[in-house]
Amino acid sequence: MLPDFATIAQKNYPAQLAHFNDLLQQDKLSHLYLFVGPSQSAKLAFSRYIAWQVVHADERNALRITENEHPDVHITAPIPPATSLKVAQIRDLTPEFVTTATESPRKIFILDAVETLTASAANSLLKFIEEPAGPQLIMMLTENMSDVLPTIRSRAQVVQLVSAIASDDDDLMDGDWQKQTQLVLFKWFELMMQRRIEAFAFVQTKIISQLNDTKQQQLFLNWLHELARDTIVYGQIPDERLAFPNLIGLYKTLRQRYDMYRLVKASDEVFADDKLRKVNLSLQARLEKMTLDVIIALGE
Repeated sequence: MLPDFATIAQKNYPAQLAHFNDLLQQDKLSHLYLFVGPSQSAKLAFSRYIAWQVVHADERNALRITENEHPDVHITAPIPPATSLKVAQIRDLTPEFVTTATESPRKIFILDAVETLTASAANSLLKFIEEPAGPQLIMMLTENMSDVLPTIRSRAQVVQLVSAIASDDDDLMDGDWQKQTQLVLFKWFELMMQRRIEAFAFVQTKIISQLNDTKQQQLFLNWLHELARDTIVYGQIPDERLAFPNLIGLYKTLRQRYDMYRLVKASDEVFADDKLRKVNLSLQARLEKMTLDVIIALGE
């Protein structure tokens, strides 16, 4: 009999589970993932399932993972009434981060609500991410990728988790909308990265009409951030781990045209939208500002 977390994960994310099962069988699992999507409980179940497969999927390990008692699986979340992951919580994990797994091929860390990391907690976490003591798997969970600190987000492989049992009339599950909107995004990103001024008008004439509510806007921004990350990590990770491997031709062209300094500067301007979201600016104004800032950054 499957544990509850496995049942929940299989009902919500069958395609993603199949993908991760393939990665496990081929020994191609990455070191650091950022799982993005609604439903905290479903994402946590998905992460527990992956952990279960890594440590050995038997009944005893399922129970220990469910009860947070497995010595190689560590789940950390904000502790009520606190609403953020504190530096003390990350530091409490130090003995685990600096030692290797005792029973399993990897030591596993699940960090829930990672968008709530304080700056000091993020700095502590970065040290462990960049200098792992041994084979590790870190899974970070968030509802909004743009709320995650850029220093954390840029180092992770992003996986969008959209439930297969979401409402049929959910616009976000409309395949035609997603396909069309991604094509619009890719064209705008290409124009912007080519420093073509048409990219500025493209925001008003093509993008805004595609985004009818806050959920669609957030998904668009998540894709944009994944594009920016792909531009930086292209050539440093296997192509299949890119968010949009179908754009390898574009990434290669950008690498040939610009040095890494300019590409990082341009990506920083994309991620800078996080701060503008807290200001009373429309999405159109933010994207238009981003367009000009990226064009300037690439020309410096």
